[in-house]
Amino acid sequence: MKFLRDAKNKIANSKLITKLKGVKNLEIVLAVLLAAVAVVAYVAISVGGGAKKSETQVQMTEAEARVAEVISEISGVGKTRVLITNGADKSVVGVVVVAEGASNMDSRVKMIRLVEKATGATVDQIEIFEMAKGG
Repeated sequence: MKFLRDAKNKIANSKLITKLKGVKNLEIVLAVLLAAVAVVAYVAISVGGGAKKSETQVQMTEAEARVAEVISEISGVGKTRVLITNGADKSVVGVVVVAEGASNMDSRVKMIRLVEKATGATVDQIEIFEMAKGG
């Protein structure tokens, strides 16, 4: 116990503590300092979180990448992402295509036909969505 009492007295009588006791509105200064640290931490986490999001985006499998590459070659389609879902027996149960040119009905029909041939999926297993601007 004596050791703790001595340590407490040394800290209480240190030059830094003595100077801090002399500062007017110490609570306000500490609150502003704490707020600044919180803002810096928030910004660091936000920026870091954004970077992590792009790093952890789901990567397309080789088959998905190949289908996406071929779809993007269709006139007017542009950038494309593909997700192929397989069942337990490895058969295709669904295909999702997100493409810049999906709003064009002619391009949409061509994408569906291409996905049918490339994956063996039926029309009712294929969904086509328009990619967000800047996607």
